[in-house]
Amino acid sequence: MKLNQLEMLIHLAEVGSVQAVAERMHRTQAAVSMALKNLEQEAGFKLFDRSGYRLALTQRGQQFLRQASEVIRQNQRLQSLTQQLRTGAEPQLRISYDYTCAPAVLFPALQQLQQTFPATELLLSGDSQLRSLRKIRDGEAELALCPWLPVFRQHGDFETVRVRPFELLIVVAPALLQQAGLVELAASHPAAIKVSRQDLLDLPMLIPQNQDVGIDLDIILRMPGQQRIRVNDSITQRELLLAGMGWGIIPGDLVGDAIAQQMLRPIDIPGFINQVNLEVHMVRSAERLAGPAERLIWQYFAGAHGDTSSDASGEY
Repeated sequence: MKLNQLEMLIHLAEVGSVQAVAERMHRTQAAVSMALKNLEQEAGFKLFDRSGYRLALTQRGQQFLRQASEVIRQNQRLQSLTQQLRTGAEPQLRISYDYTCAPAVLFPALQQLQQTFPATELLLSGDSQLRSLRKIRDGEAELALCPWLPVFRQHGDFETVRVRPFELLIVVAPALLQQAGLVELAASHPAAIKVSRQDLLDLPMLIPQNQDVGIDLDIILRMPGQQRIRVNDSITQRELLLAGMGWGIIPGDLVGDAIAQQMLRPIDIPGFINQVNLEVHMVRSAERLAGPAERLIWQYFAGAHGDTSSDASGEY
């Protein structure tokens, strides 16, 4: 039995189709089908129930899957240990951060890393929503910085440490209110502007496209079908808000300076949720052995907050 056959079995249990496994592992569908067929022949008993629309594991197949998953985890640990014994600190450390999280929170820890392990190359990548977590799960990154919800545990076996609060605000440019004839609202209320639901019906609403974030903003806002502009990243959304193209919900970190200069103003909608409070977490795989460089970054945040947990979670 080969490790890649076991990996295909694990992916198949998650996605339920040979085609999806082939796409995930960048193989042809025929190659995946043949590898799984050979695995079943080597096992000597039926792994799959082929009677339904989707492939399902038999009872014996499920028992086999549990042991196969442990073999893959042990292999990942062995590879990690081998690299550390051979090279000392990791030659590269890959860190993914969600676009909604300002990466500057990482910089003090990265400066410590540069001083302690100058030969370790840092690879930083911005990713949308759950792609950061999938990179951790698939071994494409060692650490991820992202907003955290308990539901994300269904995507992998993760450990997390709290980094800081994460706040989503509903904001608008005063100029947009003035254009809509709501001059009095734009000029008053030095803090949050109280805007009625009716006031917003004729104004465009800026919201993210569906990016598998785990938060349904339509449900949170519960607003009817007024004109909407959907964007796929928070930076573009910020620019549209500043240009008076609409009102919307956005991470507070990205608009704090604009709010301070009153280029944007928070909105208070009576009877509606006006803020969403989560937490930004540092996330890593619980199935890998961390190298020295990775441990340094992890301990920087664990030491600052003392809140390392495989069950840490944010509320909203």
